[in-house]
Amino acid sequence: MRCALYVRVSTDEQAKHGYSILAQIEKLEAYCISQGWEIAGEPYVDDGYSAKDLNRPHFQRMITEVKKGDIDVVLVYRLDRLTRSVSDLYDILQELDKYNCKFKSATEVYDTTNAMGRLFITLVAAIAQWERENTAERVRMGLEKKVKLGLWKGGTPPYGYKVVDGELVVYEEEEKIVREIFKLSRTIGFYILAKQLTDRGIPTRRGGEWHVDTVRDIANNPTYAGYLSFSENPKDIKKPPRERKLFEGNHERIIDRDEFWELQDILDKRRTFGGKRETSDYYFSSILKCARCGHSMSGHRVGKKKNYRCSGKKVGKSCTSHMILEDNLVKTIFSQWDELIGDFSSSSGETEFPTEHLNKVKSELSNVQKLMRKKKVMYENDVIDIDELIQETEKLREKEKELQREIKNIEQNDNQNNEELRAIILNMDQLWLKANAYERKELMNLIFEQLVIDTKDEYKSSKQAREIIIVSAR
Repeated sequence: MRCALYVRVSTDEQAKHGYSILAQIEKLEAYCISQGWEIAGEPYVDDGYSAKDLNRPHFQRMITEVKKGDIDVVLVYRLDRLTRSVSDLYDILQELDKYNCKFKSATEVYDTTNAMGRLFITLVAAIAQWERENTAERVRMGLEKKVKLGLWKGGTPPYGYKVVDGELVVYEEEEKIVREIFKLSRTIGFYILAKQLTDRGIPTRRGGEWHVDTVRDIANNPTYAGYLSFSENPKDIKKPPRERKLFEGNHERIIDRDEFWELQDILDKRRTFGGKRETSDYYFSSILKCARCGHSMSGHRVGKKKNYRCSGKKVGKSCTSHMILEDNLVKTIFSQWDELIGDFSSSSGETEFPTEHLNKVKSELSNVQKLMRKKKVMYENDVIDIDELIQETEKLREKEKELQREIKNIEQNDNQNNEELRAIILNMDQLWLKANAYERKELMNLIFEQLVIDTKDEYKSSKQAREIIIVSAR
């Protein structure tokens, strides 16, 4: 009998139970000698791999040898060295039977050649799977409790933090880079930002080059704003912060919460309208509309000149609009500056600018208050008990207070923001001359929400630029 020795151990198991690699191999070799079996090659050793699945390199290599017909029996120290999953066990046994290969355990009595043996081995595997899943469930509950208490749940800390005595502490050498990423992410795309950090020789934590995903993860990580998140689904960590379940953390914040959520508003807009449009160095790429068909106008470079064209044309829509040179559009806007801005530059501050974020917060507050009333009705109708009502209502009241504070802050800062905007408008000439391309784009986005433009069809020659018409501005 040609016997394959399969050995697996994780670091924790080796420490707790003594299932070291050498100990397992020694016992398996002794078992083969006692049975008179021939050991087929070197043992198949998966060191540091979990038995939760079959994605183990040496296990897969062993199965390949089984399929070749080079192995008659697979020997393990214990069944849980091979797998802790009932479904995986079925798959393994079917695969071994298919190629006339048996399965044996050196410390347990199994006979896979009859129905009773298969039943027994399945029951043992089911218990092993239950034990693993039960342990994982207890660990998840413990981690969730820690997060709800505002404590770091463990693991590798985010860039900008280090762990001291189990708590997150700001790491000053990385903190300044985190602040810079949050600042630059408002106007620069993650790919360009990652390249800039690499070109400047700023090392990552592992000393390598910056990757676009690394920068994106930092910009979307609510930990920097004092939050902690927990989810049973690992994929949820890639969701935008507003779609995650957040808890109040006890650690020091690197980023102010207002700054964090302002950046999330910008990133949400990029996800909606496209990142390239929002982060390009075209001054008007996110605010221009075609007067003839209503589609947005996107940047289009011809040689070294920046132009804008109707995006409807690119998707096959019929539109008679023309290409518009950015330099000519800038000249047109500044020549009509006073008319476009209207009375705002000379007003005493009564003008109200629409605040989309404020409306969102008010809407969220209204939903929380409705939910509080709904919980009360559910209690009155015996749908929930008093303990559940108190627990749920306390959470909702905290959320209500938080939203009310946020609304108050926004409304208090409204006049201040208008004053800042007024100062920008009054000094636009000087600011424009000193600003780079990204700063100019930010200036235009601060002042205008939308510009609807068109051109006059009449012009004398192809060398003469068409006259640009600003149909409306807001």
